[in-house]
Amino acid sequence: MSSSASPSAAPMPDPAADPSAADASKTAGGPTPEPSGQLPPQRQLSGWTLLPLGALLLVEAFACMAVLVSVWTPLTTLTAEHAPTGDPMPWTVLGLGPWHLTSNTAMLLAVLAASGLGSFVHAATSFATYAGNRQLLPSWLPWYLLRTAIGGALALLVYFLLRGGLFANGTDGTATNPYGFAGIAGLCGLFSKQATDKLREVFDTVLTTKDGAGDDERDDKIQPVPPAAPAPVPVTAPAATAAAPVAAPLPQLADPALPVIPQQHTTSPESS
Repeated sequence: MSSSASPSAAPMPDPAADPSAADASKTAGGPTPEPSGQLPPQRQLSGWTLLPLGALLLVEAFACMAVLVSVWTPLTTLTAEHAPTGDPMPWTVLGLGPWHLTSNTAMLLAVLAASGLGSFVHAATSFATYAGNRQLLPSWLPWYLLRTAIGGALALLVYFLLRGGLFANGTDGTATNPYGFAGIAGLCGLFSKQATDKLREVFDTVLTTKDGAGDDERDDKIQPVPPAAPAPVPVTAPAATAAAPVAAPLPQLADPALPVIPQQHTTSPESS
C-alpha cells in the first residue's frame, strides 16, 4: 500500500535547473572571507637558512667569550685596591693587538662582552626552540640579528647609570667590583625586555605629567587607523518553494449562532 505524499512537504529544488539555488549553496558552504587585520601565512625557514643563522649566533658567542676572557686579567689588575692609576696595560685578543687599556676602557669592554653572552643565551634558546618545533618564520630574522646590539646598548646605559649614581667620586674606575658589573651586564643582555619594561615603569612614574599636559596638548598626533571592514558578500535568495515555510492551518472558530454540543469524555485507560 503506497503512502500518499504529505501536503506540507515542499519539493526539493534542482540545482541544475535553478542556478540561484546553486549559488546560494556555494555561498553558504564556501570559505568565509579572512579578516582584513590578519597577516598572510608565512613559510618556515628552510634548513639552508637555519644553518647560517645558527653559525652566526655561535660566532657571536665565541667572540664575546674571547673578549671577556682576554680582558679580564688587565681589568682585575687595573681595578685592584692598590692598583697604580694612570698606567695602561697591554691587551691582545685572538692574536690581534696589542692595545693599551685603562681601567674605564677595560670595564666597558667587559660590560659589552658580558651583555653579548647574555643576549646569546636568550637568542640561542629561542632559536633552538622554534627551529626544533619547525615554527621559525622569516619575519623574526631582524630580531635575531639585532639581539646582541640591543643587549649591549642596554647594558651600557645601565652601567653608566650605576657608575654615575653609586660611584660618583671614583671616575677613574678603581675600587670597583668587575664581577658585579659583568653580572649585571649579562642579566641586561639576557632579560633586556624585562629591564626595558622596568626602566620605562620607573621613568613613567618619576617623569609623569598631569592630565591635559604633555602629549595631551599637542595637536596633529598620529591616530591609529582602524582595519577596513570586509566587503559584504551578496547572498542570492534560494527558490521561493524551498525557502518559504508552509503555514500551518489556522483553527476554525465556532459559529456563535450554532449550539454548542458538549463532548463526551471517557475514563478508559486507552484515552487517559
